[in-house]
Amino acid sequence: MKKILSFAAAFWVIACVQPAEKKAMSEYQADIYDETLETVKDLEGGLAKIRDASVPQIEEFLKEIDGLSYENDTVGMGDEGKVACEKLEKRIATLKRDATAAAAQRMTSILIPVEVNEDCLLEDVVAYPVYLERGDVLYYKIILQKPGTVNIYNADSRSLVKTYTKKAQADDSLVIANKGIYLVEVKPAGTQYADVNISYRMPKSYHPKRTINSEDVECRPGDFRVVATKGVYMRPAFEQPRKATLRSQFKSIFSGTSKALVAVQIPSGATDVLYSLRISTSETDKYSDGKFPENMNYSYKKVRFMGLPLYESSRGSGLFNTLLDDNRPLREEDAYCNMYVFRNSASAKQFQDGTKAASQLHYDVDYSTLGTQSCNGRIPTKGAKTIYLAFENERVRYSNYIWVEVMTAIPTTEYHTTRYSLAD
Repeated sequence: MKKILSFAAAFWVIACVQPAEKKAMSEYQADIYDETLETVKDLEGGLAKIRDASVPQIEEFLKEIDGLSYENDTVGMGDEGKVACEKLEKRIATLKRDATAAAAQRMTSILIPVEVNEDCLLEDVVAYPVYLERGDVLYYKIILQKPGTVNIYNADSRSLVKTYTKKAQADDSLVIANKGIYLVEVKPAGTQYADVNISYRMPKSYHPKRTINSEDVECRPGDFRVVATKGVYMRPAFEQPRKATLRSQFKSIFSGTSKALVAVQIPSGATDVLYSLRISTSETDKYSDGKFPENMNYSYKKVRFMGLPLYESSRGSGLFNTLLDDNRPLREEDAYCNMYVFRNSASAKQFQDGTKAASQLHYDVDYSTLGTQSCNGRIPTKGAKTIYLAFENERVRYSNYIWVEVMTAIPTTEYHTTRYSLAD
């Protein structure tokens, strides 16, 4: 630990080491000794002021004390130098012991802040966690613009310790009966501002402030502090991607067809069809084929635990667009075809049989695409039991190959809670 010394300070430090001790150390060993001695002297001065220090000052002081160490290599050092090093080591040990005791004594007499915010905008339920031990006293003063609810929980035992229902203010204290992580939960009545002041005192014995980790996890109805959220269940319409060859217009005269039709059965309650279409001029499969359901569900989990709205019928397309943007198939510039969406079997059959051109059939213009490259998208079911995806290659000379993967989305209710744990 290096520090720049003033001339007077440097003179004092050097004078502390007697000439015999100086001679007993190498220049490098003496530098380490001098620098450490200077730091010890500074911290001893801070120790004398700890009785009037604030919590942040005490925490910073203890951090410096914890980082103080002295490991001088005494190889080749004379006896006088070794004695000086041993004395310095003992001095550091005494400093650490006295600092811990003084900090503990001071910390048991002052309030330790957990949350202090006199202009806090609350839009939803918020919980403030704090680790407390038996005998600690929790203080809280919550002032709401409109009556709401304040709950005190023991998160470890999953029990409600105290509650204030339909109150605009909760100004009280609580003597802790059992050690553990406690939560001060505030449930506002709609979006509103609040004054939040939470702290605690350790009148019996000092314990270091603990860092608390939080994690959102899935749970079941009725679990501790469960939150119900509108979500969506997505499941594959097919076990494997549907693959088809769209012959060119010229080649289809002799064999094969330039068209393909994929029927998607819509399960009860499904509101949307999500599809991924890969178009290629090569018949070779890619590693990504068949990964659409897996990747979509993975993206959904990421969105879900970011605290964003999961699904609402009025803005469900926003969620799906986010998921689809994360999972767009690779495009080939020279691979494209027409895609039509049919909602009745008669039109779909006429397209498949070739009795009428697609332009003469009733297809969903809003979700059909002419000359599309590889893409994905969303199609609202609008109550249909079957939706038909039709593909046609209008190119005269070149054939195309398509891979179609489809998922159906069903709105559902999901449940999650927040799990708290000590970081160390």
